[in-house]
Amino acid sequence: MNGNILLPLAALLPMLAAPFVWHLGSKNKQSGLNGMSLVCLLQLILATVIGFEMLQGKEMAFELAGFCGQGLRMRADGFRSLYALVACGMWFISGVFSRDYLAHEHAVARYCFFTLMTLGAVCGMFYADSLFSIFIFFEIMSLASYPWVAHEEDKAAMRAGETYLYIAVIGGLTMLMGIFLLPQGMAAASLGDLPALASGQNLWLSAILMLVGFGAKAGAFPLHIWLPKAHPVAPAPASALLSGLLTKAGVFGILILSTLVMREVSGFGDLLFRLGVITMLLGAVLAIFSLNLKRTLACSSLSQIGFILIGAGLCNLLGEHNGLALYGTIGHMVNHSLFKLVLFLCAGVLAMNTHQLELRDVQGYGRNKPFLHVCFLLGVVGIAGVPGFSGFLSKSLLHEGIVELIAHLAEHGHATGIYKVSEWLFLLAGGMTLCYMLKLYFCLFWMKNDQYQQDYDQKGSYLSLPARIALGFAAALIPVIGLFPGQTMSRLGALSQSFLQGGVPAHLPIPYFSFENLKGAAISLVIGLCLFGLLLLSRKAGLRKKIPFRFDLEDMVYRPLIGLLITIGGGFASLCDKLMDWLTALLKGTGGITAKVLDSAVDHTAALAGRTAFQPVHEHETVPVGNRTTYTLGTWMDRAAKLFHGGKESEHSFVTSLAALWEEWTGRWRQMARSVSYGLVLFCLGLMMTLVYLLW
Repeated sequence: MNGNILLPLAALLPMLAAPFVWHLGSKNKQSGLNGMSLVCLLQLILATVIGFEMLQGKEMAFELAGFCGQGLRMRADGFRSLYALVACGMWFISGVFSRDYLAHEHAVARYCFFTLMTLGAVCGMFYADSLFSIFIFFEIMSLASYPWVAHEEDKAAMRAGETYLYIAVIGGLTMLMGIFLLPQGMAAASLGDLPALASGQNLWLSAILMLVGFGAKAGAFPLHIWLPKAHPVAPAPASALLSGLLTKAGVFGILILSTLVMREVSGFGDLLFRLGVITMLLGAVLAIFSLNLKRTLACSSLSQIGFILIGAGLCNLLGEHNGLALYGTIGHMVNHSLFKLVLFLCAGVLAMNTHQLELRDVQGYGRNKPFLHVCFLLGVVGIAGVPGFSGFLSKSLLHEGIVELIAHLAEHGHATGIYKVSEWLFLLAGGMTLCYMLKLYFCLFWMKNDQYQQDYDQKGSYLSLPARIALGFAAALIPVIGLFPGQTMSRLGALSQSFLQGGVPAHLPIPYFSFENLKGAAISLVIGLCLFGLLLLSRKAGLRKKIPFRFDLEDMVYRPLIGLLITIGGGFASLCDKLMDWLTALLKGTGGITAKVLDSAVDHTAALAGRTAFQPVHEHETVPVGNRTTYTLGTWMDRAAKLFHGGKESEHSFVTSLAALWEEWTGRWRQMARSVSYGLVLFCLGLMMTLVYLLW
């Protein structure tokens, strides 16, 4: 272990404090919520200290060698310190707001515990300095945030939690497979070394697998299905973090793939760009037709993630000329986190006071509530890209990035048709953003509710002073950033430039309020106003009620497809099982017959061999002189001699002569063998003595 201990402490502090806060919350709800807010404040201070030391030029790195076989690396630079600080700030504001929102909710201790666990994982992930380290914290974050979605424990929450968990697990396993397929050493290498290690390598398969994991968490099409379901059922403070921060964890990984791992592969940037366009338009369409407050904001998050994915693709496609696109991407990441923090907390005010989220039920709630009105309106004009507010800055930079890409391709003789169409779709999606946000704004703050208006207009505080301060501070940042872009947006881009190895914008300082930028914003705003007018006309005509069903990609495509795959796979597995049973029975039957035949054949062969070649040798009677060979041969020779002498017996018997000769030969052979053996023994002894002498 070596390096700055503050970095692992940033991940461990909330996790170590979580059990103590859970204990406090199980005794008293408010004590648990206060404890959670205090830990979030300490974490914010720690992130500020790390960021300050980084700005002072101090080396901020940590390494734990051998951790899980790959090692754990952490580092604080501009971008990572920035987003860790944004995360801690959002957690603290959300924690303060939770003191009001969860005061009368159930399972507060559990909520506090997993909120802190998720905070530690998020900070650890942003400070991580290797793909393997990112994966570890990414998975902890995904699993620890599941209780947010399932917090209410009703049917809708459990269904949304199931979807969230499925996507998280599938995405995590797919990402891990992509990391395993990387060339040796890349998974554990520092992120700054990835471009050199990836140069000349074919990493498409690994990059696509990791993109599935990161894209699922970011909410990118087609793995966005968890996002519109999870946000409406989660507590509003958790929804703000799910939308504002956890989606950025996925974007963080996608940026690493786009700018570091696949830096030299323009096809990957083009893929991200196209996915971004689809996600941007899909989210905007879903938001326009949604009739639930938090679902509309969730679909809005889907659309804004599309804007950011377009920026990630541009950072790759523009190469060393990606300065404006990089500044716009980072700026819109921060802006979207800020917008959704404000908007979801405003939605939380409505939810905890009315216990309703359908637009027809909360219609008119914001009337006579100036503080809530101003905060929500700032979120609306910010996310819609109205000049003078922060959303205008980042969207203008992204639009300039598209224009710059078109000019760059045209200069080199490449086709630009798809990107010109995408530019107009970009402006259209900006107008659609204004349309659905105006729908919410007019519904909540200008329209009347005949059924509940008297209750909504009742006097009394609907939000405590600490929650007002937290929400008001977040909302006030939107115009501050928008009016001082050089000190805010440009500074954020410059801090991130080194980590993402981005280019420097051609014109510094950046002319945010140029005529072209104002023109692009004006086109989007006019489109938005026209769409909103059409939406009002369709509402008066009752067209919304005539839509026969609501398209749900999960219920209408994914689940039936998975069911079909399970059916096909189950049928195939059953067929294989039956085939194995049949094969076993066949082998058993034929094998038994074969064994019997072979057994019988062996028995007959053994019997035949026993009667012939292996017939037992019987003892023969001994002969009177010599051995049987000399006796038999001598007998034949005596008979031949007798026949040769006319039937007379010979004086000398060949039987006796051969027996004596055999006895003499065998005696000499034994004597010679003993002599040879004796000589060999003497030779061996002499050889041993010679070896002993030489070794000595």
